[in-house]
Amino acid sequence: MAVGSIDGLDEHLLNELVARGSLDFDAWTTLISSVEQMYHDDIDKISLVYDSFLSEFPLCHGYRKKYAEHTTHLCSAERVVRIFERAVEAVPYSVGVWVDYCSFDISSFEDPLDVCR
Repeated sequence: MAVGSIDGLDEHLLNELVARGSLDFDAWTTLISSVEQMYHDDIDKISLVYDSFLSEFPLCHGYRKKYAEHTTHLCSAERVVRIFERAVEAVPYSVGVWVDYCSFDISSFEDPLDVCR
């Protein structure tokens, strides 16, 4: 699968992958890389590709972490918390997800009660 730099190509490919319920992991990771490079400061495009990918591959902890890191740089802490909330709902027994969630909270919130919530 080749992903070019023509604006909109990534959205077409994403729509195609989602429409056919693609489980082609390599196609998804190539698309993610392309979107990260072309739209590194566009949280809407980044969110679209990560949310779609993670709906197909919910156990990919590393990609959840990358998504949260992008969001941390581009958005508010509340939006990052929502990403982690969806992650713990999708994979509640993933120690890695919980460690990343707690680490984020500890570094972002001063009040221990906020972290505990």
